[in-house]
Amino acid sequence: MPAHAWCAGPDGYNVFCNQQWLDYSGFTQEAARGWSWRDAIHPEDAGAFVKKWSEVSATGAPFDAEARFRRFDDEYHWFLVRAVPLRDESGAIIKWFGTNTNIDERKKADAVRAGENKILEMVAAGKPMTAILEELCFLVDSISPDSMASVLLVDSANRLRKGAAPRFPKEFISLVDGIEIGPAVGSCGTAAYRQEQVIVTDIETDPLFADYREMALKCGLRAGWSTPILSSDRSVLGVFAIYWNTARSPSPAHFQLIDQITRMAAIAIERQRSQEALRASERFARGQVNAFTRTVEALAMESETDGLVGHVLRTITDEFDAHSSSVWRKDQASGQVNFEVAFEGGKLLTKSDASIIAVKPYLPIKDFWPLPQDFRTGKPTVLEDISQVPAFPWRDHLLAQGIITIFCVPMLIAGQVAGVTGIRFTRKRTFRPEEVELAKALANQAMLAMELTRLSAQNRQTAIMAERNRMARDIHDTLAQGFTGVIIQLEAAEEAMCQGRSSNVSAHLEHAGELARESLCEARRSVQALRPRALEGTPLGAALTDLVAKMTSGTTVEAKLAVDGEPRELPPEWENNLLRIGQEVLTNALRHAHPTEFHARLLFDASEISLHLRDNGCGFDPMERHEGFGLLGIRERTESMGGKFTIASAKGQGASISVVLPIGTTPQA
Repeated sequence: MPAHAWCAGPDGYNVFCNQQWLDYSGFTQEAARGWSWRDAIHPEDAGAFVKKWSEVSATGAPFDAEARFRRFDDEYHWFLVRAVPLRDESGAIIKWFGTNTNIDERKKADAVRAGENKILEMVAAGKPMTAILEELCFLVDSISPDSMASVLLVDSANRLRKGAAPRFPKEFISLVDGIEIGPAVGSCGTAAYRQEQVIVTDIETDPLFADYREMALKCGLRAGWSTPILSSDRSVLGVFAIYWNTARSPSPAHFQLIDQITRMAAIAIERQRSQEALRASERFARGQVNAFTRTVEALAMESETDGLVGHVLRTITDEFDAHSSSVWRKDQASGQVNFEVAFEGGKLLTKSDASIIAVKPYLPIKDFWPLPQDFRTGKPTVLEDISQVPAFPWRDHLLAQGIITIFCVPMLIAGQVAGVTGIRFTRKRTFRPEEVELAKALANQAMLAMELTRLSAQNRQTAIMAERNRMARDIHDTLAQGFTGVIIQLEAAEEAMCQGRSSNVSAHLEHAGELARESLCEARRSVQALRPRALEGTPLGAALTDLVAKMTSGTTVEAKLAVDGEPRELPPEWENNLLRIGQEVLTNALRHAHPTEFHARLLFDASEISLHLRDNGCGFDPMERHEGFGLLGIRERTESMGGKFTIASAKGQGASISVVLPIGTTPQA
């Protein structure tokens, strides 16, 4: 771009401007004579510029400075101003010759780079997403003083939500917040819907603003350029928009700025949502451990079998922060759906309760809307607002309690739907995938509890109690302990993300998923009384080695397993028990003791087989009462093999657990 040349007198007032400077300023040569550049300089730059000019005027040194100058249309651009003096024979300054070089694009690019670095630092430091998005808008507005930048997010219901809009008219943002995206929803809603950039150069005439034109014009909005913010998988995260108070079209520089800001917004939003998803996964993994532990302990210790379902419903209600929950069972013979039990108001209601009898606890499936489809598909159903669906039996009873949303989760036996668990809420709810999986798992626990209750009523109490305890131990050893391993991997993933080690995050998440799948598989095998998969064709020592490696992978725990003596063939039940004991002790150490070392030794000698497990964690007092099913399960397993179980521990000094099995008591395999 040609430089703008000028000539001024010793006092700084203009004498001559070349045509480029006249075109920029909008003056004629006559009008420019005697014109002071002080009238055109930006107020924010005037102080420093005038001070420097005064200094060189006194010394006669060459002048070099940057400032913004007003164009003929009142828009300011950055210029590099350089001037040298012309002196007479006596050395007095008689003129100044200067050039103004337009550096506006470079200055804006520098500002964007500086802003980008600041925003990326905020992202890396884990600053709140709202603060990052506001900083993005401030950056745009600082580069284009007449602009009004905003970032709107798109929620799971495809509605626009305010992200940041620091200079935007509040009444217009209030109007937009909550609007569903669509093919003609202003520039922002349309850009999100189409997943492509939408440029509205004149809001007053553009059909996309037909429903919002009056408010937009009232707020002084005349043009709006909206660009969708896309995730790495091309889903819409939000919309970045620049609005103006005059009708106008974007320049190439504007398109470049929009691209840079949109990319940074995507990084900030996706990072925030990844962190939220990771925290949600960790919360629900902890919730799963808690839920499974509580229900399994109830299965193992509840003396009244009728109370088993109630324990599960109490757990479901607590874990989902629900109002209440209930269980209905399908009667194959009669074709009815029968109410079994509900947990309401902190107490259990059975089919004999007067309030239940009053609302008919036995219903034909065809009248139990919309649950017939649940029985056909076996998939969970969400009734988002029961007041907005066709009337069905029990609706008035539920509405009277303030129920709005019901999450209906089928309960399965051998792959067939045998009942439904209903989780009730007094507010509208949506459910993430991990919540759905947790609900399905707990619903099947309710089904298991009902099956145990039914078996108990058939005069097989002794055999059932033994089988129930076996199932409780096995499920505890697989699900509860397996999900502890999931939590450890998720915590390691969160730590890796915080430290910027993104390459490790995927590995930890993949390992967490593998542990969860293996635990669920083992739980199903336990229900079917099958041998653990880890012991199929694998010696006990190798299975223990693999277990220790998987559970401590990605942690700071140094784990070692030694197998001494001549390994021998053991009864399958013994191998299963020893594997589960090792799993239980390692799980407790990781969950409660926080050790840095864990050592295991499997010893085969002439008179006995022993498993010794030791950690250097915080330890505990074995004489104190300990909640939970772990130590009880270890003791029961050891006693069932005729062995001896010992604990040596003290607070702050680690723990050592030994299981010794005399060879002479080994039953025939």
